[in-house]
Amino acid sequence: MNSLLEFTSNLIEESDGAVEWANSKNSFQALLPEDVQHRLGLPESLVTISDRTSATEEPGSIPIGFGTELLERAIPMGLEIGRTAAIRMPVPSSRKRSGLDPRRHFSFPNATFKEKGDHESWLDYWLWSFDVAAEADERREEVHHICVSSTGTGCPELSELILEQASDWESLNIEASEFTNKKLDTLFMVACDRAFRQVDENIAEFKETVTRHHVRDIRRIETYFQDLSNEMEAEIRKRQLKGADLEIRREKIHQLASEKSRKLAVLKEKYKLRLRLRPLALLLARLSVRRCDLLVKRRKGQRQLSFVYNLLSRRFDPMACEACGADTYTLGFCDDSLHLLCATCLAWYADRKKCPRCRGKCPPSKIDGVLKRLGIADNGQKQP
Repeated sequence: MNSLLEFTSNLIEESDGAVEWANSKNSFQALLPEDVQHRLGLPESLVTISDRTSATEEPGSIPIGFGTELLERAIPMGLEIGRTAAIRMPVPSSRKRSGLDPRRHFSFPNATFKEKGDHESWLDYWLWSFDVAAEADERREEVHHICVSSTGTGCPELSELILEQASDWESLNIEASEFTNKKLDTLFMVACDRAFRQVDENIAEFKETVTRHHVRDIRRIETYFQDLSNEMEAEIRKRQLKGADLEIRREKIHQLASEKSRKLAVLKEKYKLRLRLRPLALLLARLSVRRCDLLVKRRKGQRQLSFVYNLLSRRFDPMACEACGADTYTLGFCDDSLHLLCATCLAWYADRKKCPRCRGKCPPSKIDGVLKRLGIADNGQKQP
């Protein structure tokens, strides 16, 4: 079956139209609602749509293919609908499972723990798809899939696993009341934070190319203006200019320096790396997990934490640092409140003897906070 035909068929059905496939699977007849007919630019509400190879064999049929007007109109429609979905992982087999050992996955550099048991449960994971564009003198665009658990941690290994199997899982009916806007806003900030971090890692080669081109053009401009300046200095010496003639040449040399500075500033703006992050789709996946409860002890204090073992990835999800929000498998704790700290925040705490979370530091709750922590200006430009 032609993938573009299938895409168009799904689009029409999602838009309340009806589709009937021909036996050859090279075309289908579609009954279109009036608004869909208008948006796709089709002449009638009842039309036959076929792939390009079959269009000539079916008089009156409308071809779909790369470069066709129908596809150009269908793509924007596809981006506007079907952006959200919910699915549930099949129930795992009931065979007896081996015990979990958190020590194989987590380290506790300044605390001890005692296992309090584990039980099977379900946990929601949110898979955001982002269209990411990096632009300087060149442009690079790609789609990034970011998976975030309902506990607020990033689970990058789950993105591919969910996408590979999601089509075989059953749909999940959920009510909007199950999730508050505040909770979704918080998870979206976590997703944006992980997306920018992933992008920063993936575009390292692109940044190197941009930097190389920038350095090349800086040298070209500096060489050009240095040559002009040298020529004027040579003329001054050769002609032994004095008085007004000398002042004119000195003024031109000064103007050359100013013009060079202006061109270098324009060049800097040209090669400034700009990032654009645009959400495309959101998939809610309800996955089977095992929750392992631990009683963590630090000096005279203690607190109970629940660790999540994911039965799809077959590993523990990371925990989130309560000071900076980073995903971590190294769990440190402060003395006063037993705030969970990643290795970086724990080192800061050990050096200053003050817990960053106790001092008010917390994961960013707004997009400008995410950008600031990652060294990105609120206009999407990477800061030096």
